[in-house]
Amino acid sequence: MKKLTFLIATLLATSQLFAQDMTFDDWDTDDDGLIERFEFTQKFVDNYFKMWDPSETEGILEEDFFKSSYAGLDTDGDQMLSDEEWLIGYNYFYEDYITTAEVNFVDVNNDGRITYEEYHDVLYDLDYFTDVDVDEDNYISEYELADYVFDNWDFNDNGTIGVYEYSRFDWYYLDV
Repeated sequence: MKKLTFLIATLLATSQLFAQDMTFDDWDTDDDGLIERFEFTQKFVDNYFKMWDPSETEGILEEDFFKSSYAGLDTDGDQMLSDEEWLIGYNYFYEDYITTAEVNFVDVNNDGRITYEEYHDVLYDLDYFTDVDVDEDNYISEYELADYVFDNWDFNDNGTIGVYEYSRFDWYYLDV
């Protein structure tokens, strides 16, 4: 399976309404039984990019990205990542970026909780942000993010999202 990133889950986990409010038919605007990139991009930009509420009109800044992604994993809202919250993130999204040996180094002070500072310091040097910022302008635009999400949701890499791929989304990404 291709590399899945934490960004996708964060964006969609912070918009809890994603799977509940939109059906496959809502995305498949031409009713051909497939969600093509152009259909996905328009719906995604219109309905979900704004949920990040980027402070810059050009898109999501790197710092906003890290803060939102941390908040997306902090499911109990206590401003700390527990072992369980961290392991969900690692098992689903980090393993392509962090080796097993490095996992224990995220909790720098070894108190069993990961603060935002620990999280940011370890993950800042990885490729999460730059993998999405295709034009390297230090912003993630709505179209860069939509393309990235589409490419990761298109599990079989055929350029469309079918009903099966759409239904896989619910249990795979929203399990966070």
